Amino acid sequence: MQFKARLLLAAVAVTASAGLALGTAAPLATASEPHVVDGSGAAYNDWGDEGTLSVNSHAKSNATRLWQSVLYADGAKWKDSSGNLHTFTAWDIDGIFGWKTRSATKYWQAQEDLEDVDGIVGKETFGQADGFLDGPYGDGKVTYAGLAHEVDFKRLDGDYYVRIGSKWKVAAYDWRG
Repeated sequence: MQFKARLLLAAVAVTASAGLALGTAAPLATASEPHVVDGSGAAYNDWGDEGTLSVNSHAKSNATRLWQSVLYADGAKWKDSSGNLHTFTAWDIDGIFGWKTRSATKYWQAQEDLEDVDGIVGKETFGQADGFLDGPYGDGKVTYAGLAHEVDFKRLDGDYYVRIGSKWKVAAYDWRG
């Protein structure tokens, strides 16, 4: 049922994007010097212009925490040193882009049939994920419709926020705890 809802959400986003293409489309956020995951207009096209996340780029950040939330939502799997697969869990969302996040990202990229299955979250990977965003709603809530879970973010004044415990923290590319 969750998968059907995700497909329906994707179809609505494609239909809406076709309508925007005929009218005046909201500009994409610029990410040449990324500081915060951001967006404007409908959420389904917010992330395709974001910066890069990897073990070597913004490896400790709330932007990484946002990406890990996507991995959790989709039930991505990571491979241990013996080659066994394990599901990426809520406990794995720590804001550190380590080997587990890299492995789960490769799994996610392969499941989404992306061209680059490299464990690096760049424009193609972020752009694929943002097609499953819905919102923002009146309170700034943006929902990611994952295959295993739904995850909520906030988008306030164009900036994304990720929940850390009971608090919302800006999804910045630098470490802000």
